[in-house]
Amino acid sequence: MFKHSTLLSVAFACVASAMAPLSAQKPAAPPVAQDEVLAWPPPPAPARIKWVAEYRNAFDVGAKKKRSFLDRLAGKSEDVIWLQRPLSVAVDDKGVMFVGDYNLGVIAMDPANKKIWKFSDIAGAVLPSPTGLAADSKFVYAASANASQVVVFDKEGHQLSSVGRPDGIQRPVGLAVDESRDLLVVVNGDEHAVRLYNRNLRLIKTLGGRGTDDGQFNYPTYACMVPGLGFAVVDSGNFRVQLFDYKGRFIRTFGKVGDMAGQFARPKGIAVDSEGHLYVVDGAFGNFQIFDQSGQILLPVGAGGARKGQFQVPNGIAIDASDGIYVADQINRRIQKFQYLREEKASPSPTPQ
Repeated sequence: MFKHSTLLSVAFACVASAMAPLSAQKPAAPPVAQDEVLAWPPPPAPARIKWVAEYRNAFDVGAKKKRSFLDRLAGKSEDVIWLQRPLSVAVDDKGVMFVGDYNLGVIAMDPANKKIWKFSDIAGAVLPSPTGLAADSKFVYAASANASQVVVFDKEGHQLSSVGRPDGIQRPVGLAVDESRDLLVVVNGDEHAVRLYNRNLRLIKTLGGRGTDDGQFNYPTYACMVPGLGFAVVDSGNFRVQLFDYKGRFIRTFGKVGDMAGQFARPKGIAVDSEGHLYVVDGAFGNFQIFDQSGQILLPVGAGGARKGQFQVPNGIAIDASDGIYVADQINRRIQKFQYLREEKASPSPTPQ
């Protein structure tokens, strides 16, 4: 668990160094003093987030070995998948990453087994612009904004079912799934609404409509399940996050537009870790920010740039069961992985004999 007393002071110290003002940061001009910071917050504070890896291609997942000099001289070609414009990411219970790439459709990456493959293939065509992904133990769910379609795949990449424009889907963006509750949350961007389906795409409820009141939206983008509470929705055009229970009843909201830590400029992906902290990506700031469920800022992570731990127009985010954090770093053409480091609890003192 984050300690508010220490991490809040660290977070706002970061405002002076890495985020103050955030609007002054240019993605192409990373701050020199923060060059390749690999842990947050910076020393001497205990690290709570560390950078782990980046995944761009088959080499990074260990699926391919680079050609030798002799192979290149002999003209041996290699068919290597490279990410081109990753928009979204999801991780299943086996640790397989599913990456929504604007140009390539859905790409599956399995670093543990050193595999990468083109996952989505609908009638011989790539699923266009997979802006949102979710995965559970049985299925993979993809939202295509350009096609106005939500598709359910099995783990082999076979399409099982879909909903689209005739069903009221209008440029869907984010998805979130709760397998135990048979619930799929679809952020229906151009409807300014959130639709609740079961996992077979039977519509349960639609909530929202355009506006600024509680429970209304202005171009919402992403969502995540919040265990024990319900789900959270990034209401991008209103620069806030809204929380709902599992039935879609409004609970509370937090956030406002601004260029300081805890505020939003272009909020995008959202995810939750095992302790209930909310991680919100901001495409304009080039970072993600960590909040508690009341909306209190705990820690900003990252800055604009192309080095490790830096971002250029980041978009989607996912967190696995072991608190591995995956961010779609769109313009840098990669998925970056981080790790949330739980606070070490002191061992109880031995009982005097």
